Amino acid sequence: MDRCLQVVNRILFWVGFAVFGTLMLNILISIAARYLNIRIANIDWVEETSRFLFIWLSFLGAALATERMSHIRIDFFAQLLRGRARLVLEILVVLAMVVFAVVMTYEGLLVTLRAGDRSPVLLLPMSLAYLALPVSGVAILLFTLRILADLCARLIRGEGLPDAASETAPPAAE
Repeated sequence: MDRCLQVVNRILFWVGFAVFGTLMLNILISIAARYLNIRIANIDWVEETSRFLFIWLSFLGAALATERMSHIRIDFFAQLLRGRARLVLEILVVLAMVVFAVVMTYEGLLVTLRAGDRSPVLLLPMSLAYLALPVSGVAILLFTLRILADLCARLIRGEGLPDAASETAPPAAE
């Protein structure tokens, strides 16, 4: 399972890298055309492709951030708890993330399948943009299920999470 998740992680990273590079190239073309006063007959395609790419970049980035657990979080209450109580709270938070990922995947799939409209300039199916929802939702679901399994294994072994102070404190000199 970990090997499969590593493959998913690498695919997301490299697809995200390619999307980011293409987005930057689009923006550079747009800036150069305006700054150098180059008359391109229809530069609207740059804005539209940039919008599509930004949507994909945002959702792929969200999936990668989930895998690393690097999303912004409010941990005020978690810092008040110690050991197993903190672990149980973390399990509840990750369970909420699993529910969110399931709903996001399901609803994103419905939106993608129902989309019949086309983009105004390139006339691409809008389902290409909406497809970012279920794709990243599945990735988020896989990553959160692995995190949840690790946390539940800690709970079964009788472990807790380290205190917030011990996570940030440097190791004691001997």
